[in-house]
Amino acid sequence: MKNFAAVTICSINYIAKALVLFDSYIEHHPNHSFYLVLVDRKREDITIDRPKLNIIWAEDLAIPNFLKYAFTYDVIEFNTNVKPTALQLILKHHDAVVYLDPDIKVYASLASVFEVLETASLVVTPHSNSPILDGKKPDDLELLKFGAFNLGFIGVARCDEGLAFLEWWSARCLEYGFYEPQLGLGVDQKWVGLAPCFFPSMQILHDVGLNVAFWNLHERSFEQTDGIWMVNRKHPLKFIHFSSFSTSSPDDVAQKQTRFGPMSRPDFSLLAREYSVELLANASEKFSSVPYSFDYFDDGTYVTAALRRFYAQLRHGVLGADENPFRTNGVVMNFAKKHGLISKCSIASKRHTFRDMNAYSFQIRVINKMLRLSLFLLGSERYFNLMRYLAHISSLRNQTDMFGKIK
Repeated sequence: MKNFAAVTICSINYIAKALVLFDSYIEHHPNHSFYLVLVDRKREDITIDRPKLNIIWAEDLAIPNFLKYAFTYDVIEFNTNVKPTALQLILKHHDAVVYLDPDIKVYASLASVFEVLETASLVVTPHSNSPILDGKKPDDLELLKFGAFNLGFIGVARCDEGLAFLEWWSARCLEYGFYEPQLGLGVDQKWVGLAPCFFPSMQILHDVGLNVAFWNLHERSFEQTDGIWMVNRKHPLKFIHFSSFSTSSPDDVAQKQTRFGPMSRPDFSLLAREYSVELLANASEKFSSVPYSFDYFDDGTYVTAALRRFYAQLRHGVLGADENPFRTNGVVMNFAKKHGLISKCSIASKRHTFRDMNAYSFQIRVINKMLRLSLFLLGSERYFNLMRYLAHISSLRNQTDMFGKIK
């Protein structure tokens, strides 16, 4: 009998979601092992009442220069960038493993996935199986920025090619796993778009019951038959990826899309409301209110997003002298103080989305007037080249020359 496993990765504040995933996965795979990798500083007071749940702290993944990577990336980036390393560790003890994002619920057995992994080195799912270009988000234009495959799910077999893939993927995630779609980078996800070129045994799964989410609802509908949820009336629903989901507004489908308005998908709402109830049942203040520990220096000073990006570019030089960049009054903190990169606020900054633009309409009008003036002063050709340069330096990693020689 094959020895299979599943794994998810999250920080402490997402444990409630991970528990819904764990419960639903084990219900349909009682003989599988399940692992939860916690990306946070190790704490003794975090206890989870799930005897079959195996906990691994990220620092125990044996990643070289672990603290430097923890400083380089924000919470979302680091959670995704340790994924290949976690899969490598688990494959030492199992024949195949599937990774599932913590905001997933499983509705049926994934036996068909593991069957494919008998011959394939790895399996992924596309964001959708049919093209769409309707001016709504997300569509094919969005997928050019974020990747053809959704890496909230991946399965890997313990074989030479599967292990080679993880080695290749891990190296790129740890070194270049930034969320900078304007420069073609999308944490762990965009890299796997290249994988079919290098790993010919990779398989793309087009089963519409897998990885159902807001990005493919335009091609999938749901109904229950004899107590079993079906997709498009003939395919068993295997798992839903509740990405961008609001527990308080389950009828809204997702916050990062514009295709479906509230209550426009009553079939999906039935599943979403049930999921919301399960999340609330697992919610615990001792988990949800815990701040991400790698957002702070050792003395509690907040690490700003700007500082992370500058450090990312300078970590192989002078700023890399500290093995622990979180050290109070170390090289990194002193650099941050010198250049005004320390924030007085101790709360993590909001990650803005396209929906937040209306809140900055005045600022946007001012910027547009400044751009219009720049066009007038520079002329069309120089203005065009300026915009190309600004696209390049839209990543703070490409702005470090302004600091001059750092001593």
